[in-house]
Amino acid sequence: MADYLMWGTDLIRLIDTRIQAARQLTTAVGTVADASGTPVTVTFDGSQLPVPAKVLTHVQVYANARVTLIRHGSDWVVTGVFGGSGDLVAVASDTGSSAAVTSEEMVLALAGFTFEAQTVYRLRLGGQQQGSVANYSLWRVRDRATGPWPVDWGQFGHYPAYSGGNPYALNGEHYLANATDTPVTDQTIAVTAQASTGTTTHIGTPTTPRYLEVHRMPGSPADWPHACPI
Repeated sequence: MADYLMWGTDLIRLIDTRIQAARQLTTAVGTVADASGTPVTVTFDGSQLPVPAKVLTHVQVYANARVTLIRHGSDWVVTGVFGGSGDLVAVASDTGSSAAVTSEEMVLALAGFTFEAQTVYRLRLGGQQQGSVANYSLWRVRDRATGPWPVDWGQFGHYPAYSGGNPYALNGEHYLANATDTPVTDQTIAVTAQASTGTTTHIGTPTTPRYLEVHRMPGSPADWPHACPI
């Protein structure tokens, strides 16, 4: 009887040991404490002690980023970032064309946007532009849909129309940064166009929509010195 009880207790202990081993963490979620070195350090959820972690090549980490981790052997490895690099956060698009403009006018706008504190955004402008005559046009980023515009948020640049009445590809990129510690809320990001002569039109069709994309970038404004401050 005693042997049976001893065998039963040992078996229970073995089962408990196996269960405990199975419960050892192999995945985790945490916050990057320091991204300046290699490896980085991450504070796991439920802990206050940063631990070293390696980073997969394609993952871009930055301080205070929320990350996912997997343990490989004795190493913790960051496998992903929540709200990571280049996330699309807003878009304005139109399958119809803008009005033909000569002097600077808004041709596309995205309203109600919030620039988070200490954050950089990449703007991508697409579609086609068409001059009424051979000309060039200047495309800007403004802080509201109607002029006058009190704040200049920079330019996508000049684009040529080599002949009148023909659409030409329009692809622009621009960066904006809120370097303050306070979100800037309820903003209208407007794209304006201005023709050197004649008129210019932002062309949109059902098969080639015109658009403005806004992507939130990783890191802080200090990591993107070419970003235009808002």
